[in-house]
Formats: sequence, C-alpha cells, structure tokens
Amino acid sequence: DTLAYRDLKQLISKGEFDLVHAHSTKAGALTRIAASRSDIPSVFTVHGWGFYNTEYSLLRSLVIHGERYLEQQTDEIVCVSHNDHHQGQHHGILSAETGTVIHNGISPLEISESRNTLYEKFGIDQDTLIIGAIGRLAPQKNPLAILETSKKLQNRGHKIATVLIGSGPLQEECQQYINDNKIENTHLPGFMPDALELLPDFDIFLLPSRFEGFPLTVLECMHAGVPLVAHDVGGVAEAINHTKTGFVVSPDASEEMFVNHVEELIESPNQRHEMAQRATKVATEQFTQDRMISDYQDIYQEIL
Repeated sequence: DTLAYRDLKQLISKGEFDLVHAHSTKAGALTRIAASRSDIPSVFTVHGWGFYNTEYSLLRSLVIHGERYLEQQTDEIVCVSHNDHHQGQHHGILSAETGTVIHNGISPLEISESRNTLYEKFGIDQDTLIIGAIGRLAPQKNPLAILETSKKLQNRGHKIATVLIGSGPLQEECQQYINDNKIENTHLPGFMPDALELLPDFDIFLLPSRFEGFPLTVLECMHAGVPLVAHDVGGVAEAINHTKTGFVVSPDASEEMFVNHVEELIESPNQRHEMAQRATKVATEQFTQDRMISDYQDIYQEIL
C-alpha cells in the first residue's frame, strides 16, 4: 500500500491532471490523499461504504474514522444510492450539506443473436425454468442461499434448473452443498467471459446479498427484462419497485419469504412477463449510462 501510494503520488503530480476521480475504499483512500497533497481536486464515489463489509467487522470503527478524515481531503463525495448517503450522514462522514447521490447507469445490453444459450451450454430442456445468478461466489453474495432456495423449490415439486455463474472462495463449498443435498440440474461453471450474454436466459435472478452499494447486476437484469428476487440491502430497493419490477425481501425476514416470492414467479408466467416489461421501461428511462455521465459532468464542471 505504501508503494502504491508513492506511485499514485508521482503519477498525479506529474500527470498535469485537472481532477482525479477515485473508487473503492482502499484505492479511494490512497488516491484522495495523493491528490490532496498534489493540490489536485478529487471526487470519490461510494459504491457501498467499506464498513458494510461483514468480513472486516473488527476494522469497522477504524474505517469510519478514516472516512471522516478523508472527507476533508475530498472536493466531492458521490454516493450511488440514497442509502449510502444516509449511512454517511449517520456515521458522521457526511453532513446535511455534503455529498450527492448519482445512481449508477449502464449502456444498453448488446446480445448476439448467434450466441449459445444456457439451454444449449448445459443441456437444459427448453420447458425448464432457469433460476440463479451471475456473480462472485463469496460471502457478500450469499450463493449458498440460492442453492438452499433451489433445494426447497425442488422439494416442492418444481421443475427448475439452477445456474450460478462465477468463481470465488465459496465455489468448493457450493459444489459440496449440491452434492450433499442431491440438488438436481444445478450448474456451477465458474467464471465465464460471455456471462452477460447469457443473462436473458434466466427466468428469475436471485440476489440474496448480505450488503451492496447500488449493484450493476440489478440494472443489467432490468435492461434484459429478467425479474429479480433480492435482499433489501444498500440501494437495491431504489432500483427495484417491490411487486412491480421485482421482489425486495428484508434480509432479516424468514428464508421462506424469499423462497415463496421465487415460487410465486415460477407459478405465474404472466407476472414474470409484466415485471420484465415494467423493469425494462424503468431501466431505459432512469438507469442509463448517458444520464449517469451527464450527472458526473455537472459535478466535474462545478468543481473546476
């Protein structure tokens, strides 16, 4: 980290930059300090505060105090959700006058018509519904909750396939869970470079995350017309309109509630279709890359 700071300081000092924009907790800290000591204005985007991370609970207080100090070295802090902005105020990092909210946006998805589908890649019958997710198999994303949901749905007699695309520290544990519980038609292919092209093949996307900022995965699903069942963490509920464009479930609710919402969508093709249409409309109107870029340009111009 010390060497990274040294290199960043040299880069910023010699680069004739007008402004530096930083992301991520550790990189954001090093970059903002380097920019401040080079007399270059900086912007920091909060994609979920570092103290959300349940794996670093012992460092929570240190991260909060660090962010309070860093706020004084930063010309503008942008939160990707109102939840992040509220949490920043609650923990004394932001005041009522500081910080702004710019929701993430993405460019339209480009899906090749000649692509291989999930059905073709994994030999899934066309009349079988596909549930699952694309993401890291890590504690934050809670992939075991997806497998637990799949097991319960199969025990209730539903004909489904489960696909979890991604790699991570829980990959072996997930495979062991599948083997131990004999969950049928379940696929863990690991990392796939063409994963985004496979997104439209999901009938229902599951996101039982333990914490989030404003996940791009939600926006990708909305643009692709894939209904979601997700935990109400971070800014998820700012993107998904509960019962209209998906289901948002409190992480403190019973596991049965999450499973029941997935089952409701499995049993109602019309509801899935209507949710998908509404989600796509909202995504193309509100969560676009062009809107996000315009909002950031306004911030840059105000600082400069």
